[in-house]
Parts: sequence; structure tokens; C-alpha cells
Amino acid sequence: MARAELIENLNRALSLELAGVIQYSQHSYLVTGTDREVFKEFFRDQAGEAQDHAETLGDKIVALGGVPTVEPSMIRQSTDLKEMLKQDLELEREAIAVYMAAWASCDDNDLPQKFWLEGQIADEQMHIEELEKLTSERQARVNSEKIILREVS
Repeated sequence: MARAELIENLNRALSLELAGVIQYSQHSYLVTGTDREVFKEFFRDQAGEAQDHAETLGDKIVALGGVPTVEPSMIRQSTDLKEMLKQDLELEREAIAVYMAAWASCDDNDLPQKFWLEGQIADEQMHIEELEKLTSERQARVNSEKIILREVS
């Protein structure tokens, strides 16, 4: 049962990574104006990383005896940079939740799977933090003694 649940969670993660490839690519095509010079490559780099994650997930699912999904999750589109970044943040938050569910569905003695998933979770957390900074949901506040990182609600 645990393996079937793990495969199901990994397929959900694969679906999100496939959506990420498409969504980040679409955002790289649609970003315009002075923001294009910076964000076109940012979005394309993110699309490439999502592709790498998707390939790893597909191989892992087969190694566990499953069949990888070919269906991407919901793909969000916009022509507004701020909205694009919010959409990507939402996608990354969904992905970390699924990776954490996959980690929880591992058998206690399946340390290699858990370690691998912890790396995926760490990658997703870094993406979330970066997107939170880009959307101004996470800002550094400077006072006279130290810099304090706070979340903006």
C-alpha cells in the first residue's frame, strides 16, 4: 500500500513539474518590456529545472513499478509579470506540498527515497523563497542592529 501511495504522490509531483515546464516556458515567451531582458532567462531556467525534475520523477516512478503520467497539472497564463510570478509561486507551493506528501508516504526504513525527496523539497523551498522575494511577499527589514526577514501577509 505504501508503495502505491508513493507512486501516486510522485505522479502528482510529475504532473506539477510538467505544468511547470509549460507554464515557465509560456511566461518566458510572453514577458515583454524592460523586464524581458532579465525574466526571459529566469523563466527559461526554471522551465529547464522543471524538465530535469520531471525526467527524474518519470524514471523513479518506473523504478518503483509505476507508470508515469503524461498529464500536466493546471497551467496558468498571464501577460502581466507580477501575475506570472504569483502564478509560479502558487505552482511551487503546490509542488512542495506534493513532495512532502510523497516523503510522508515512504516506509520508515526507505531512507534513500526519503533522502532523495528531501533534496527535492529543499529545491522547491528555494524556489518558493525566491518567488516570495520577487513578489514582495518576503522582504528584509533593516533596523539599527540587524536585518530581520519577515513574511508580508
